[in-house]
Amino acid sequence: MCVIVDTSVAGLVFTLVPHNDFLPVFHWLHDPRANGCLVFGGELARELSRVAGARGYLRQLNQAGRARQIPDVEVDADEQCVAQTGLCRSDDPHVVALARVSGARTLCTHDGDLQRDFTNCHLISDPRGKVYQRPNHGHLLCHTRSCGLLRRRR
Repeated sequence: MCVIVDTSVAGLVFTLVPHNDFLPVFHWLHDPRANGCLVFGGELARELSRVAGARGYLRQLNQAGRARQIPDVEVDADEQCVAQTGLCRSDDPHVVALARVSGARTLCTHDGDLQRDFTNCHLISDPRGKVYQRPNHGHLLCHTRSCGLLRRRR
């Protein structure tokens, strides 16, 4: 699945020496034999642009074909729909909207409320969202039909 990196862990991932918990994410996004892809857009893109080093990191991933920026207008429109459901416990309906619009179903975050929202089948389904937090979650770093980048592993 394409991966979404929440602002709560961006400083642990978007660096030359990522935190040990996020080494598999870093390798998946950078290894030429892997087909990793990060998605961002809407309010999350605006939040990440304020994280030290994230803007340049995202630009490099985008230039390498390892990131997709989803148009803000699409994410922002779905964010309103998500907020209107009243189902979000977190203050991050924009992250849920990004997953719904992009098809990404793996989220890196340490935000407990966002984890509950992301795995809520009434907010994200077909397939459901998964949360990556530590190296043994590396199996979540793959693509599904929902993200549109499903390719055979090499």
